[in-house]
Amino acid sequence: MALFFSIFPIILLIYLMIKRNALPSYVALPWIAVVVLIIQLIFFSTDITIISANIVSALIAVQTPITVIFGAILFNRFSEISGATDILRKWLGNINPNPVAQIMIIGWAFAFMIEGASGFGTPAAIAAP
Repeated sequence: MALFFSIFPIILLIYLMIKRNALPSYVALPWIAVVVLIIQLIFFSTDITIISANIVSALIAVQTPITVIFGAILFNRFSEISGATDILRKWLGNINPNPVAQIMIIGWAFAFMIEGASGFGTPAAIAAP
């Protein structure tokens, strides 16, 4: 029975996100969090202080990717405002006029430059889209 209650939220999440009128993740995930909370309280008889500590821990842990993405957006905006994006665009055009080669340079060298300038995770947030 414990196995069923442990797997149930995952199965429910998959169902909610792939059904015909699928829920977006920002709607489905909070619902699943409530389901997990209810299962922990009723079936597993978890102490409310442990659940509260886990909620606080999760809220703190989620700040890392949010701050990385915020920093990437901020870096991108500052580079556009300061004109650094135009300088990089001209530099890229001078290296090789071939658009395919430019894409390869952006995917390889540009990501490393941003990594060095602003920190971990930023190239994935800026160069990938």
